[in-house]
This record gives sequence, structure tokens and C-alpha cells, in this order.
Amino acid sequence: MSAESVGVALATAGLLGVTHAIEPDHVAGISSLTSRYGDARLSALVGACFSLGHAAVVVVWVGLAYLVLGSTSFPPILDTVGTTAAGVILGLFGAMMAVSGLRAAVYEHDHGGESHSHVHVGLPFFGTTDHDSHAEHDRSVRAYLKTGLVGALFTLSPPLSMLAFTSTLLPQFDGGVVGLAVTTYAVSITVAMSLIGAGAGAVFGLTQGRGVRAFGAVQTVAGVGVVALAATMVLGAVGTPF
Repeated sequence: MSAESVGVALATAGLLGVTHAIEPDHVAGISSLTSRYGDARLSALVGACFSLGHAAVVVVWVGLAYLVLGSTSFPPILDTVGTTAAGVILGLFGAMMAVSGLRAAVYEHDHGGESHSHVHVGLPFFGTTDHDSHAEHDRSVRAYLKTGLVGALFTLSPPLSMLAFTSTLLPQFDGGVVGLAVTTYAVSITVAMSLIGAGAGAVFGLTQGRGVRAFGAVQTVAGVGVVALAATMVLGAVGTPF
């Protein structure tokens, strides 16, 4: 077991983590969670919380595969159920984002002779907040824990690529190297998802600067796109032809 081979194994694990993080459903899920913030740093934290819950369940799957079952294969029904559940959850978030965008785009009222626009946003598990007062509420530990829970729910189906990769490591390396590879995989997911969150927050922040209606329009379009992606996931999982 050379240092070079260990380095290649860890680099591969890191690359697998990044490619897993940028899968469309993960990007869509993080974007739907961060669309209401409009702040890159806060959205990066949300992405990190999502990834921690996600990575934790990946580690559980790997441990279950080797310590309990001694196999990298799972019944196909688990992947079907997991993908379907993730699609349903993603669809819920996309629908809520679209509704929030519509409300932001059309809702204006006069107050004291002046026109004021408010963005009222809400997502499952998180409640509804106003754009002017969301920061204190959204920084609560409970909100971040719930974000981690959502990330975990996106990992209900076995992570097949990582399971296949770890199966190739075991004949060559001991448990310590395999554990380090899994850790590298989890860290790379966290970094990548944090960057995705930051990017989504920055984009939505730019649209907020163009006015409430512009922000609402972008939210609506993005929400519809997320719902469409969720529908393809569910239909694909249950084997329905397009």
C-alpha cells in the first residue's frame, strides 16, 4: 500500500463527492431552500447544513452495507422508494418556491401614501417569514437542523457510486484508508454544497436588488423548473414512460 495509491483513492473519493453534490436534484433542493435568503454567506451555511445531513446518511449506508450486510448490493425497491420520496419532497419545495414567487410578484399595497412591496416566503418545515425580518428567525438552530433533515431525506436511496467505489478499495486497503476515503467523500460533498448554496444565494440576491417583482418572477420560474425535475424523478423511479 503506497502513499501514491492512497492519494489516488482519496482524490477519487473527493471527486465522487463533488459529482454527487452537483447532481440536478441536489442543486435544485439547495436552491429551493436558499431562494428566500438572497445572501451568499447565509445560503452557504444552509447548503452546508443540507450537506451534513446528506453526508451523514451516506456514511450510514456505507456502514450498513459492509458491517451489517457485507454486500454492496441492495434490493432495487430501496432505490425506487428513496428516489420517489426525494422527488416528492423536491416537488413540494419547488411548488412552495413558485407560490412564494407569485405572491412576491403580484403583492403590493399602499401604506401611508407610499407603495411598499413585501416578499412573503414559506417552505415546508420552516414556516413563513417577511423579507424585512427573516434574518433572526432563519438563523435559529432549529431551522438549520431542519435543513439537515431535508438533506438526509434526499439520501433515502443507497449511494450506489460510493458503495461501488468502496468495494474496490477493500481488497487493497485496510479499514482505516476506507474510512478516510468515506470522510473525504463527505467533506467534498459539504464543500461543494456550501458553494452551491452560496451561488444560489448570490443569484437570488442580485434579483432582489432589481425589485420585488423581478425577484418573484425568478422565484416562480425556478420553482416551476424544480417541480418539473421532481416529476421526472418520480416518473423515472416508478417506471412510467414519458
